[in-house]
Amino acid sequence: MGKSNLKIAVIMTVHNRRDKTIACLDSLQETHRVTSTNAEYEVFITDDGCTDGTVQAVEGRNYEFGMHIVAGDGSLFWNGGMIKAWEAAIEFSPDFDGFLWLNDDVILLPDFWTDIDSLYVSGRLAEGIYVGSTKDPYSGQLTYGGFDFVNRWTLADRFVEPDGKSLQPCQCAHGNITFVTKGVVDKMGIFYDGYVHGAGDHDYTYRAYKAGFPVCVLPHYAGLCANDHREDGYADFLKMKFSDRIAYLNSPFGFNLHNTLLFQKRCFPHRYAFVWVAGYLKAFFPNMYMKAYYILRRNHNNGNDES
Repeated sequence: MGKSNLKIAVIMTVHNRRDKTIACLDSLQETHRVTSTNAEYEVFITDDGCTDGTVQAVEGRNYEFGMHIVAGDGSLFWNGGMIKAWEAAIEFSPDFDGFLWLNDDVILLPDFWTDIDSLYVSGRLAEGIYVGSTKDPYSGQLTYGGFDFVNRWTLADRFVEPDGKSLQPCQCAHGNITFVTKGVVDKMGIFYDGYVHGAGDHDYTYRAYKAGFPVCVLPHYAGLCANDHREDGYADFLKMKFSDRIAYLNSPFGFNLHNTLLFQKRCFPHRYAFVWVAGYLKAFFPNMYMKAYYILRRNHNNGNDES
C-alpha cells in the first residue's frame, strides 16, 4: 500500500455496555503496547444514546490512539451506529488504509493484529476483507467469524475455523473483528442503511465475495467473545401469546423479519417468497414450524455447497 505504517480507522457503536466497552478498548490499547505493529489507530465510536456513563468513562481513559465520539439518539441500533461511525471516519480522513469493525463485547487477544501486520510487511495484503475469529472465553469454542453457506435454500452454514497456518477463504462473515481495506470501500461503499440492527455485516461481506474480493479468515484467533445469540430462544417463543409472537417476529432484537427479507432480496432473491411464508408460519404455527425447521437443518448441515 506504499506507506511505512498502516492507518486504520476502528469503527464501533455502543449502547449502555460501559464495562464491556472499556474492557474492549483497554484490550485494543494493550495489543498496541505489546505487539510490534505497523498500525496507527483512530477510533470512531457512535454513542447511541448511552445513559450509563459509557462516554464519560471512555473520555476519562488515557488511550494512546485518537478517540472520536459520534452522537446518536438511541434509535440507530448496531447497523445504523456503525454507519454513523464509518461516515465520521471517512469524513475525518481520506487516507485510511482500511477500517476495522469491532464489537464492544470483544476482548482482543494480545497478538490479534499479527496476521494482518505480517501480510502488510511482506507486501501480500491484497485489497479484501480479513476476518478475525472469536472464541468463547470459557469453553474455547468458535463463536463468530467467517463461514460458508452449504445449502442455497436453507442457508445452512459452516464456520471456517482458523487453522493456525494460513488465510482461508470464506463466503460471508460476522463483523465482530473484521478488517476491510480501502480498495473494497472505494468500490462497495459502506453498510447498506436499510438494515435495522444486524445483517449489515453479512450483506457487506457476502456481496464483496460475489464481487470478487477475497474474504478470508485469519490464521489465528483474534479475540474472545461469548455467543449472545441464544440457540434455545425458540422455547420462549413457543410460550408466547400470538400477538407477542408477531411482535417478536418483527422486533430488531427478535427474529427481525424485516432484516431477513431484505437480506434475501439483496443476496438470495430466489428465497424471498419462501422466507416470507416461513416467517409467518413461524408465528401462526410455531410448534409445527420448529419441528420442520430442525429436521431440515439436521438434514442439510452436512450438505454440499450449492450456491
